[in-house]
Amino acid sequence: MWQLLPPAALLLLVSADTRAADLSKAVVLLDPQWNQVLKNDRVTLKCQGDYPVEDNSTKWWHNGTLISSQTSSYFIADAKVEDSGEYKCQTGLSALSDPVKLEVHASLGNLQTVSSFYPPWHQITFCLVMGLLFAVDTGLYFSVQRHLR
Repeated sequence: MWQLLPPAALLLLVSADTRAADLSKAVVLLDPQWNQVLKNDRVTLKCQGDYPVEDNSTKWWHNGTLISSQTSSYFIADAKVEDSGEYKCQTGLSALSDPVKLEVHASLGNLQTVSSFYPPWHQITFCLVMGLLFAVDTGLYFSVQRHLR
């Protein structure tokens, strides 16, 4: 019996170490999805991660400082320039998330246009080609109908 004790203790240490390594990272999502907003805009940060049974508390950090909010969503009703910075979250069964940067600008002139606001060129090209094919197909349909009469 005493010979099984060291392997059992080793097994417990290994399983505890792999359990800590198996924690998935939490993920911070922005709503609206862009990271640049104007002063007085409303922003919601949502933390996605695993929670233990009967404990759905979430820890939030803003620029490395723990925030008092314990809910899975962090609401900013009237964004201020001071709300700019990096946000991280952690749930009970997740590792600390990667930072998400939020920029609050005082005026519209400070916002940089982001290419993600515009559809990619392949989508625009696809729509134009589909429109052209529709027009050609419709023309052929009516041409054939005219010749059948």
